[in-house]
Amino acid sequence: MVSDSRSLSPSQFAVYRYLKKSFLERGRMPSLREICREMEWRAVGSAQDVVRALVDKDYLQKEGRSYRFSEATPLRRIPILGTAPAGPPSEAYEAHEGELALPTEFRGPHFALKIRGDSMTEAGIEDGDFVIVKQKERAQDREIIVGMEWGEVTVKRLIYKRKKIWLKPENPRYSPWEVTDPDFRVLGQVVGLHRYGVGRQTSQTRK
Repeated sequence: MVSDSRSLSPSQFAVYRYLKKSFLERGRMPSLREICREMEWRAVGSAQDVVRALVDKDYLQKEGRSYRFSEATPLRRIPILGTAPAGPPSEAYEAHEGELALPTEFRGPHFALKIRGDSMTEAGIEDGDFVIVKQKERAQDREIIVGMEWGEVTVKRLIYKRKKIWLKPENPRYSPWEVTDPDFRVLGQVVGLHRYGVGRQTSQTRK
């Protein structure tokens, strides 16, 4: 149970929630100016004051010129299940290769994959990133998914067009292709990413 000394004001809670959302979606903490734009504040000092309060209340810890979530922040661990290409499908490596931590708001089964390749860069997914995947067998049109085609795994945007399934890269250097494998299946939806080392993430996990 959170003590009174760690209770948050409405503005502190709103910023804290935005920090977590931004971190999961973009793999980094937002800048003070980005916080101001999100909160519609004019003065950077307003964001500084709130971030300082989050540090004082042990929700954040200073790390160089940026911040990270405190070990007191409720997090859960998810397994890293190998590497997936952001390019042509490649064989999946289903070995448990460590863990990442993510906020407990992300309920249900999730796993992480390390990205190899550059075909999803315009979706903000870079070579070396860890994508966070919500396990599910069906996906909506235009969701970014982890798919299994001909026994191999790829990360792409799923497109339904004229009763056909297409996998679309997010890089103009690569072309979409039609799925022809009758056993094609969706393994999960990409719901976020981390752009930090595994050790740093697991060190943030609440013991």
